[in-house]
Amino acid sequence: MIIFTSYFYQIRNFPRTLIPLSTALGDPAWYHDNQGKQHQFFDKRGVLNGLRAHPFVPQMQYDGECSGKPCLLSPNDCGFLRNYRAQLDRLNFDDILHRFQALHDRICNDWKVPDIDFALIVHEAPQNPCSERQVILRWFADNGMPIQEWRKWEII
Repeated sequence: MIIFTSYFYQIRNFPRTLIPLSTALGDPAWYHDNQGKQHQFFDKRGVLNGLRAHPFVPQMQYDGECSGKPCLLSPNDCGFLRNYRAQLDRLNFDDILHRFQALHDRICNDWKVPDIDFALIVHEAPQNPCSERQVILRWFADNGMPIQEWRKWEII
């Protein structure tokens, strides 16, 4: 099991065994097949859509601290991203890994596949420096498990 970061646009390129987990406050309607926020479905390529990584969704108290537009602030200078990092720091890293492993094992057993990977999905593309992605990447690295951005051309 590998954990990546990625963004909604890339899901169209995911293999069936890469499971997107939204970290967004609000998902695009297509991510739930226009059936409501709880709806999960397999797209035409067999990729499971609609799952959310609730511990990684920014808490509502931070809503409004970010305009949602690209800005020039670094993660260290942005109040929203500082608060988001504090939110992640309150998580128990071992518990989060246990939750990933439990979901991994359940899906592998149900699908009868030997392995799957996960992608924590954010709205912004990688070139946007003002993104929860940077905080997620740093949080994993600071906990001894560096993860990276999923890139189609690097997957064999």
